[in-house]
Amino acid sequence: MEKFFIPKGPMVDYTFLDEATGEDMTGKKSLKSYGDSYLYSKYPMYNKQLLDAIMQDPMIDKKTDMFEDVIHDIKRTRVSDSLVRILKSPNTILLDCDKPLPKAFKVFCAKDFRAKDKPTRIFIDCSGVITKNKSGNAYVVDEMKLVSYLINAGITMIYHKKVDALTRNSGLIYSITSCFARSFTFIIDYLVKVSIQETSKAKVLYLSAMYFLSNVLGFDEDRALPIAKKIAEISEREAVMLNMMMERACKTKALKNSDIDPYADIKVFVNALKETMHFNQHTVTLDVVVERWMSHYGVATIFGMEYFPAFSAMMTDCYVGAYLNNQRSIENVCKVDMIDYTKKALQLLENLV
Repeated sequence: MEKFFIPKGPMVDYTFLDEATGEDMTGKKSLKSYGDSYLYSKYPMYNKQLLDAIMQDPMIDKKTDMFEDVIHDIKRTRVSDSLVRILKSPNTILLDCDKPLPKAFKVFCAKDFRAKDKPTRIFIDCSGVITKNKSGNAYVVDEMKLVSYLINAGITMIYHKKVDALTRNSGLIYSITSCFARSFTFIIDYLVKVSIQETSKAKVLYLSAMYFLSNVLGFDEDRALPIAKKIAEISEREAVMLNMMMERACKTKALKNSDIDPYADIKVFVNALKETMHFNQHTVTLDVVVERWMSHYGVATIFGMEYFPAFSAMMTDCYVGAYLNNQRSIENVCKVDMIDYTKKALQLLENLV
């Protein structure tokens, strides 16, 4: 089957223009998609489900008079004018799925195989979100869910088209990295109680931040280390020592590969973390971590462990308040950093979309 997730190279969706010059800022760097993640590779049935949705499910016609009411509903929320532009864009495809897609894939970016030149577009499963009334002459809209999906769509586009706009925003990167580090550390703490010793918790915070920055965002060590050590509040010496310990962990029998990057994927990271921190081999495994993550944060958040737009959506969904995931749990763990990240993300959408 042809791979249909984000192709490498220039994209053809929204166009971002430099405010000063009017120059096309379409990004030349594309980071990984769902299809590049370790966890996605373990669920091959998703590939067929998404492709079937693209090829077979009906699309909502945005050119009808009825749809004007949907646009009005989004305007009325006053969250961001950019959401209306995302909604109306021909590169945002609203699917009326006969069978709703899994919760993790309500918004995804892929090639549009129905179109002649197979452009890359955003697909939103609107089943249960944009529905017709009993008479069939008007749409009933779940406004907060649709707002959540549109924010997710916009950030996904920026990530794949103009990733530098994200990575250059130091405040935004700090906030979302802190959210991830605290989210992951919470799960580890649940399993092995690292918070009993503040030094152990700080180490896990640092390594979780390093994983997010290195694997999910593609930062090199020189750029990732200062951010991660600030989040964990550890010294440069401690950070360098932990990096060395993680590299050494990759040379143990547990990983059986002396050249592998400790942040290569979520499985390698969990194993290297376990070796470095001397956790119980049976208590901290990838399966256990993933199960606990989904249980605490919601099943739709699973790919947030490896894919930036998915973790971003976990934060922005929580901010909007549509209760798409375990909102209270996310609020309690991420606190003000979740709010700060979402505000910066909305400002980014307003500037670029």
